[in-house]
Amino acid sequence: MKKIYKFNAYLLLAIMLVTGLFSCSKKNDYLGFTPGTGTPTITGVHTIYKSVVDSTATTSSTTYNSSGVPVTTVTHNYNPQLVPFDSLVVSGKGGSQFRIAGTNLGSTIGVTFNGVAAYFNPALLSDNSIIVTLPTTAPFGPAQAAKLTVTTLYGSVDYKFTVVQPPPSITSFTPVAASPGDTIYISGTVFDNATSVKFGTVSAQIVGNTSTLLKVLLPTGVVQAFITITTAGGTTTSANSFGYKYLVFDDALTTGWGGNGGGYSGYTSTINFANTSPTERGSKSIAVTFQGSYGALQIGYGGSAAPNVTTLGLKSIKFFVYGGSGIKTGDKLQVVINGNYNGTTVAMTAGAWVSCTVPLSSLMTNVSGTITEVVLQSQGSAVPSTIYVDDLGFI
Repeated sequence: MKKIYKFNAYLLLAIMLVTGLFSCSKKNDYLGFTPGTGTPTITGVHTIYKSVVDSTATTSSTTYNSSGVPVTTVTHNYNPQLVPFDSLVVSGKGGSQFRIAGTNLGSTIGVTFNGVAAYFNPALLSDNSIIVTLPTTAPFGPAQAAKLTVTTLYGSVDYKFTVVQPPPSITSFTPVAASPGDTIYISGTVFDNATSVKFGTVSAQIVGNTSTLLKVLLPTGVVQAFITITTAGGTTTSANSFGYKYLVFDDALTTGWGGNGGGYSGYTSTINFANTSPTERGSKSIAVTFQGSYGALQIGYGGSAAPNVTTLGLKSIKFFVYGGSGIKTGDKLQVVINGNYNGTTVAMTAGAWVSCTVPLSSLMTNVSGTITEVVLQSQGSAVPSTIYVDDLGFI
């Protein structure tokens, strides 16, 4: 009986030995190396690549003008390219890849930056390095611990590494056009600790700042401009411009409108396109004195290429109107595009500028076509009476 027990014990030991060896063999075959069993260490964090711009690289394209003459355009390459680059660093931005160097890293089961788990590819793991992507959700700022932690089957190690604030990103803003002093709401990501907001080159006052929303006051002098935001993480510029996509009048008529190089103006009214006071913005506005109860500011287009709604992405007509002599608060103007008199009106205020925005969908029967005439018609105001119009265009 004792021999049987002894035989079974030897058999069990042999099975365990074979199974253990087989398991170890499978693990090492999968990794391609035998992981160290000591406590992990980190000797440094390295970049893998860097972003560079080679402005000497160019592309050429040839087009033909209306006379059949070829025109060649050379464009410089200002798009950043990623190139291999190994540099020892102590900080980095979310979304970037790094190589963590050290010892006994082969059995790594987790990597965190300021407590947020980071992705690493086990297939790229070695006992001396980990290729890791710093998560975009890793917290940043002076309140953070600046700690990189690697955990293996045999322990963990901390390393001082600062997560740098990534650059901001603008997704939208509203309204798309406004008066000086109005609040503009800019939505996006990583607006933390914004230091500057500009419309073109004009700085705006920041009155509210969260990670995803900026509130600023529109500065004077802005008709159309791209919005630029600067934070500790960098600077970004909006893809779309704030303000008008097409202007008929700002401080002067656009060429082709109202008799300025084409077109016409009228009717039953006296019109001055160079009025100096009052103005909503800039140095000039349009003064219109109605000589009849249904007099109007009529501006027609006579240039070579009328603005196309679809091509320019136009959604609404926008203008500012001031109720002058003879105008009562509540008096109305009918807004007409391309002769479509459908009764859409806006109300005026005596002695004050009013911002008016009317969707083109309520004014045009063909909202994908061109715009060749704009009319602002009195709806029974006193005769004579005067209105002032400024910054007339489309957004």
